[in-house]
Amino acid sequence: MTVFRRLGVALSLACILACSLLPVIARAADVRPNGLDRRVDAIPAAQLERAPAALLVDPDRQIAAERLARWMMPGWLASIVFQILVLAYFWQSGAAAKLRDSLRRMQLSELTVRFLFGASLAFVARLAALLPSFYLFRVGRVMELSATLLRTWSLTWLFNTVVAMVIAGIVVSVVLWLVDRTHQWYIFTLLAIVAGSFAVTFGAINFNVVPSEPASATVLNIARPLEDKAGVHVPIVIDKRSGRTHIGAAGVAGLGPSTQIVIDDTLVAGNTPAELRYAIAHELGEIAARDPVRTASLNAVLVIIGVALAVFIADRIGFRRDDDPVARLALVAALLGCVYIFVAPIDNAVLRSMSSYADGYAVALTGDRDAAIRSVVRAADQRLDQVCPNVMARLFLETSPPLGERVASFNGVPSGCP
Repeated sequence: MTVFRRLGVALSLACILACSLLPVIARAADVRPNGLDRRVDAIPAAQLERAPAALLVDPDRQIAAERLARWMMPGWLASIVFQILVLAYFWQSGAAAKLRDSLRRMQLSELTVRFLFGASLAFVARLAALLPSFYLFRVGRVMELSATLLRTWSLTWLFNTVVAMVIAGIVVSVVLWLVDRTHQWYIFTLLAIVAGSFAVTFGAINFNVVPSEPASATVLNIARPLEDKAGVHVPIVIDKRSGRTHIGAAGVAGLGPSTQIVIDDTLVAGNTPAELRYAIAHELGEIAARDPVRTASLNAVLVIIGVALAVFIADRIGFRRDDDPVARLALVAALLGCVYIFVAPIDNAVLRSMSSYADGYAVALTGDRDAAIRSVVRAADQRLDQVCPNVMARLFLETSPPLGERVASFNGVPSGCP
């Protein structure tokens, strides 16, 4: 059996595995407002202003949050490490070279061979991360953070795999085409990475598969005075996520003329009007600070650094006898995964800094610290966020400041975190 056929068999087995392992019983997401919302609603304003975060959150949920962090960290690391090991073995064993030769024996054009090889690398990486991804999915189900059905998760995994394969195939074929034609290929590659990062950010709203609708008059009546005060006017849409999760969130999607504020319907249902004002003000703060532009720029820089380091290290690893630039892409991809482990904390630290600025901006815009505190405490209870995450969770999992720090910044009470 050729390597190409083995990949086809592996894809079929992956589909069967994803669709049959540990069937999940259908259950609707917890309807908001729920018991956690009512507990947060009952917190007196005086306590919000004088108590640290540890005394504001639900103690049982904090115990669960610590358990969740212990379960999430191994899954996240495994999803990266498994891809690194499999891709490295794929190159070192000669399987990458055999796949390349199998494709060339099919008498395809070299451009097509490179496209299919790149797509195959993406599939190998996705397959390597399948079990950790499934594990993380199950953790979310067990902790009742998600009501997504197994079949929905499986179809989403397959869709994302196909998209990753197409993108990887295009990237590999275009980059190697540039290498064949100019010694300055790296300049064009850098420009393409920057353009691609901004294009993805610009078109992010077009890839949102969650149904959405324009904001209601109630939400718009809350938002318009804030927009007038901030001098920022953008469309606001509501994502329909209540059937899949009770967790609510708000964010900014798009770039420039495509910019939108996206609010989950669970957030609208569970938060008070004052907290909704804070959530919208927070996203206006991100827009005012040009966070979408900064995020796109950061992503481009980190990808460029990662690719440069991976290529630099790969050039210092001895060639196999059957190596060529196509086969060695498996080694470069494995090294890129290694670099990502070191780059991820940098990315998260920058995102935490952006979120911290938006927190301050939102409080200044609304003048309501109590609503800000109640909002972040409510979100922590719903999402199982830790008040004081450990170093590993902070480095690799946290994209917002820890709850203890956020509450301390609002009410001036020491966080109590080490």
